[in-house]
Amino acid sequence: MNIVSYPTLSRNLFEKGKVFTLSNLLSFLRLLGAFYLYRVTVQRQLWLTLTVTLILVISDYADGYFARKLKQVSEMGKVLDPLADKFCVALGIIALYQHYGLPLWITALIIGRDVLIILGSLLLLTRLPHVTPSAMPGKIAVVILSLLFLSYILEIGALQTPLQILTLVMLAASAAHYAYKFWKKFAREKVTEGKT
Repeated sequence: MNIVSYPTLSRNLFEKGKVFTLSNLLSFLRLLGAFYLYRVTVQRQLWLTLTVTLILVISDYADGYFARKLKQVSEMGKVLDPLADKFCVALGIIALYQHYGLPLWITALIIGRDVLIILGSLLLLTRLPHVTPSAMPGKIAVVILSLLFLSYILEIGALQTPLQILTLVMLAASAAHYAYKFWKKFAREKVTEGKT
């Protein structure tokens, strides 16, 4: 089994010139913003919640845009970006469950799926020298989860059940995509080990 050493991971994550970048700063601010989103959501500060949500969504796309535009794509960014997404989703969903009536079953499914992805990613980090970037199905799932979040804080009951169903479909699709991607990487590693 090819286990990547901690120094190798550290060098890749803290690659010179690609840690303190604009895109990484946006991801880090979004990570902190997730906690503020939780606070204003549970306090039912509607307009502030909407404003923070909009800023977080814009920053999600801005960090990727600037990473590509300024050639700042980095291993650190590949960790911070999806981690910030998952904190925003988890804390927003927990706030909905606690104060807006989001069913427990869908709350558990959403958070459980993200926990499994994080665990899978951590496992890959011990076996691969580079971080696996987030994929498009995951990004689409975040957009749908944002719409679900808005339907609850705006109390648009007619949209809540359809968005719950759409959320489940996208969660299943993204989970299957990540599982397939993880499996392919492990299978490729085994083939490589067999040739050595």
